[in-house]
Order: sequence, then C-alpha cells, then structure tokens
Amino acid sequence: MTLIRYIRDNAATVVAATLIACGLVASSVLLRPRASASTEMVARIHDGNGQTYELPLSKDGSLTVETSLGTNVITVRDGAAFMAEADCPKGDCLRQRAISVPGQQLICLPHQLWVEVVEQGAPDGELDVTAVTSADEVDLVSR
Repeated sequence: MTLIRYIRDNAATVVAATLIACGLVASSVLLRPRASASTEMVARIHDGNGQTYELPLSKDGSLTVETSLGTNVITVRDGAAFMAEADCPKGDCLRQRAISVPGQQLICLPHQLWVEVVEQGAPDGELDVTAVTSADEVDLVSR
C-alpha cells in the first residue's frame, strides 16, 4: 500500500491527527510561563545571612556577595544570570547553567546562597537550605 493511497483512504484520521498535533504544539507555546513585556525580570539573590539583593536581567553587571560562609560573584550577561566565581570547596554552583526564566534557580549549598529569577517586586520565595545536610548528598550538575 503506498503512502498516497493510505492517506486517501484514511484522510479523516490523518487530518484529525495533524490537528491534534498542531493543537498540542500551540498550547505548549501559549501556556508556557513567561513575563509580560512591561515587567522587568531580576535575579534575586538570597545569602546565608538572610540578606536579599537584586540584579536586573536587562542590564549586564555583577554582584559580589561576601558572608561568613564564603564569597560568590553573580553575573548578569545578555539577559541571564550565572555564578561567575565562588570559593566553595567543590564549585558545583559554577557548573550550573545560566538562568533567565522565572522559576529557574542557582544554588550554592556550602554558602547557603541561592539565586532565583522573578518579576521585579514579586514576593520572596523560600528555600530551606538546612533541609540538605551536606552538599555531597545532592548532584546539582547532572540535572
């Protein structure tokens, strides 16, 4: 049976399957979380001492965070934030991907520091860094 004959004999099924596939693709694009064009996105940094800082993703720059646990440098470049430097023992946070979409996070467990992408003015999220007893128990790189 040739492909053309199969399509001719099963036209309704082929059309229905094509419409369903198009609908799934369209819904995944339209329902994807994203910020409105007028809302500024920021990298919100929470350090081990309970301090919070913000870096706008619309402007390249860096922030050095020094606490009693250690030092991290968070950099924003081309609309994405990443961990540029850290003096933690293994440096797992340095190998995490840059973040630019709400809900994405960077985490440095030894320094109890985490970075999240949020809309400017959004309420603070929560992360219980004490819930993980050791950075050795978590493989942050493989995800």
